[in-house]
Amino acid sequence: MGLLSRMLGGRPGAAAITETIGDAVRVLPGVVQSSLVFNHQPHSSGAVSGVVDVSDTPTFLEVLRTVRRVLEPLLGDGADRVTFYLTGRTLDGTTVQPGDLGLSQPPNGREIRQRLLGP
Repeated sequence: MGLLSRMLGGRPGAAAITETIGDAVRVLPGVVQSSLVFNHQPHSSGAVSGVVDVSDTPTFLEVLRTVRRVLEPLLGDGADRVTFYLTGRTLDGTTVQPGDLGLSQPPNGREIRQRLLGP
């Protein structure tokens, strides 16, 4: 369980997590607009879903990395069990899915940590 979760006597609420990841993604260079939502799930830590308008595919990769990094202090080890239902949309309207980038579709936090952040 993460530090914030322990301090609050349980896991943080979905609204607080949604706001935190939204704030982190919104300020990334190349992010035009984002609509992200976090939901707790009964048999996993949760799911992040939404669409992020980005300038290019590398920016979408950075969105995936950033969301995973932000989840770590909020959910602790549970960040590995979050499912990422995220889609990127580039300026020319091209849709980018994690599966297009060599990840599972949808990936979980563990895969993103291992493949995009290192061990």
